Amino acid sequence: MNTISQQAKRCQVWLSEHALPRWHHYFDKKIGIFPEGIYQDGRVYQENVIRFRVQPRQLYVYAHATELGLIDARQEVEQATDLGFPLFQTEKETFVFSLDDELNIKNGETNAYEHAFALLGYAWHYRLTGEQASLDKMEAIYLWFQCELADVENGGFYSSTHYFSLRCQNPHMHLFEALMVCYEHTDDVQWLERASSIFNLFIDRFIQDEYLCEFFDSQLAPKHPLSNLVDPGHHYEWIWLLHHYQKLTKIDVSVYIERLNHFASMYGHNDNGLVRDEVKNNGVVFRSTSRLWCQTEYLKAQIALWERHPSPEREQCVCQAVDVIFSAYLNPAQNGLWFDQLDCEGLPLQKNSPASTFYHLFLAFSELLRVAK
Repeated sequence: MNTISQQAKRCQVWLSEHALPRWHHYFDKKIGIFPEGIYQDGRVYQENVIRFRVQPRQLYVYAHATELGLIDARQEVEQATDLGFPLFQTEKETFVFSLDDELNIKNGETNAYEHAFALLGYAWHYRLTGEQASLDKMEAIYLWFQCELADVENGGFYSSTHYFSLRCQNPHMHLFEALMVCYEHTDDVQWLERASSIFNLFIDRFIQDEYLCEFFDSQLAPKHPLSNLVDPGHHYEWIWLLHHYQKLTKIDVSVYIERLNHFASMYGHNDNGLVRDEVKNNGVVFRSTSRLWCQTEYLKAQIALWERHPSPEREQCVCQAVDVIFSAYLNPAQNGLWFDQLDCEGLPLQKNSPASTFYHLFLAFSELLRVAK
């Protein structure tokens, strides 16, 4: 399969015939909850923790899949927001980190990361239903960011209402993504203006001379003990996000994309080609394992680079990225499931399939379907 169209068909078959039906089957309609994951033998696992982040991510998958005609999950999407999301809500209508198997609060932390995905989930619920209640939720979530987490002096948002000493670019990255989706689904320019504030933060704070910094101290300076650790996968994720931002705003982001791609291409891959989980900012390997999500972000980046400068060579990079995902992570697993992390030899470290990874897979494959049209 050496064309984007052929690879897109391959991904569409895997989604519509295997993954989407399989995970759809395990959605608990009584309480509106998606499972944490599935073992290779088909058993659902929770391990006495149900993370909120899984819920809006899975909602996104099924809302977008419904829009694309890959499955009809409108009812499940509505049940997730009407029944499932409220189980995680506090009296302030924020969302806790997790519940236990009895649906009691297990971890009551309220974090930026989870709320960025809540914003994404409600935006896609609004896209599917047009309900005013979702618009209201979207606005309330952003105002919560502004009122509870904003750092007026140094910029950006704290990662949690509980901890302030360690700050991360990752929640901002997903907020950036969600804000652009909000703009696309509402045509309300204020959402794009809010996304632009994150873009400016990326320029001012996150991107360094040669790499993307992950961790910061309380003043959003790269002086935390963890500031020397970086994720190649996030470099690729930002490439796709910046490309998308340029399409919305016409702002040229080429210099940042080139910087991100250079570092990740130079230091971010094992000898087998898989994207590494983590390296130091001088390029030295820190974790040689390879999560599946890193490969899906690499695929999205290759799609973005191909869109920016179409060529046969770029198309082959896209096709090769899909081949790797199937050969290393999907084909060795049961139909519709995946191995989530491999060691440096390409062997799976565990054989369960966490639901949180489906968001990465679906978004990457849906991008392939989009450009194949």
